[in-house]
Amino acid sequence: MGKLRLTFILLACFFILSGCLEKKQQPIDEGQLFTATLNVGDFSIDFLNSDGEKFARWELKKPYTGATLLPDGDTLILYGPEIEEVDFYSLKDGSLKKSFKCGKGISNVLYLESHSEFAFADKVQNQVRFFDENGKETQNVKTAEYPMVMETDEEKLYVASFKGAMLSVINLRNHEIEREFKIPASTAGMLLREKEIWIGGHGKGDEPQSAISVYSLETGTLKKEIPAPLMPVDFFENDKGIYALSHGTNMLYQYNSNKELIKKTEVGANPFAIDSFNGKLIVTGFDSEKLYWINPETLDIERAVDVGKGPFVIFTREKVK
Repeated sequence: MGKLRLTFILLACFFILSGCLEKKQQPIDEGQLFTATLNVGDFSIDFLNSDGEKFARWELKKPYTGATLLPDGDTLILYGPEIEEVDFYSLKDGSLKKSFKCGKGISNVLYLESHSEFAFADKVQNQVRFFDENGKETQNVKTAEYPMVMETDEEKLYVASFKGAMLSVINLRNHEIEREFKIPASTAGMLLREKEIWIGGHGKGDEPQSAISVYSLETGTLKKEIPAPLMPVDFFENDKGIYALSHGTNMLYQYNSNKELIKKTEVGANPFAIDSFNGKLIVTGFDSEKLYWINPETLDIERAVDVGKGPFVIFTREKVK
């Protein structure tokens, strides 16, 4: 009877421990090029090849809202403001490799390759927190309320505060703010260009944002407002122009280097993210639950593929080191 009870206890412990272990995901071959969507409606990632075929799907256990693929092409960082840690996955192994314990509030993660460090935007502490590659917090910089969107030129870090309506410019040599200037509230999209920065967003209150604000990086002054109704939330630039995605009107706009509108087209339902893959523009339709392949010259939609619920982030791998 004692042996039987011991067996039951050991089995119970085994199942409890098994349930606590991180589920291994489908490995992604190192040579496989892909575009992928992080879907926040059903906590999943869909991986698609250049033909638009879905070849892998990861079912996630945490409410991740952000994804960053590191330059090694294998390490995928997943995070979200309701999660206590930032998780690092290996695509080729399909498994969790490490986690940085940082508490809730992480709204964005950026890897600063030339400095071998990570910048975490923390909306709870209203800080940008810097971590080394071992997960040790080395510096933190106070910002305006709810830092979220970040871009870098590897010398400076540009941080837009969603509620604080402020752009903070952090010098990465000394991790100090060297300049701040006012921007529209509810910033959601940002494009860093030579000597200027494009800023989009949702707008404030019952006044949706209807234009892209272009600021001088040298003076912090507003240079131009470019009509892009409504709520331009993401940008992409290539040799064919600058593209802005407005989720309030489901519109994709294309501008030339003089900031003049060239073309526009309607795409998806509530589009949130734009990127490029295999020479095509890739756009997510949050409500239509599709990923769209778009010709960058004509803006014709060439393909629409079903993905998970609420595709919110795109990340791609076009080269394998």
